[in-house]
Amino acid sequence: MNPLISIWTQPKETIRYVLEYKTWSYSFFILLLSAISVGLTSFADTDFIPDLPLIVLVMLAIISTFIGSIISLFISAALYNWIGKWLGGTGNFSDMFQMTPIASIPLIWMLPINLLLVVVFGKSIFIGMDESVAFVSLPATLLLLSNILTFGLSIFGFIILSKGIGIVHHFSSWRGFSVLMIIFGFALVIFVPLLILLFFIVIAAV
Repeated sequence: MNPLISIWTQPKETIRYVLEYKTWSYSFFILLLSAISVGLTSFADTDFIPDLPLIVLVMLAIISTFIGSIISLFISAALYNWIGKWLGGTGNFSDMFQMTPIASIPLIWMLPINLLLVVVFGKSIFIGMDESVAFVSLPATLLLLSNILTFGLSIFGFIILSKGIGIVHHFSSWRGFSVLMIIFGFALVIFVPLLILLFFIVIAAV
């Protein structure tokens, strides 16, 4: 079984296959591929250090995305394991850590598209564009379409993650989805008040 292909039609079987026959190194490999795919355009339209050569910009984007993905993996796997046990799960951190990157496999398939954007448009895709001309700019239009496709694939990844949490914890995919919703709810409770407070601080400073 090739997880990069089978994930599209057999997500549960693919997850079980990876957990049984693959190691953590394979999960890190999947994480690296997805970081390369997403990282290629992660600095797009940001004007982030525009004087740097294109290859340096791309490498910085990929490296920062990969580091962020690793940090996120440790935190998210711990949360999925912890919250899942609240809901009666019997999984463990090791399996959850190995499973979580599988949900990013759909994003790996954006690699050819994002690479083509960088090759064809070069540094222009990393330069922030005036909003008045952004929608008539070919790079901006194609980047927008790429982002929409990435968003769609991320939703599919969310579904895979729900199934994966269910498999690791030996309960249903819907309960796996509930784990994600509980974490999302906690995030709202924590970050929304902080954002509101920050907003009023900025307003008061102005």
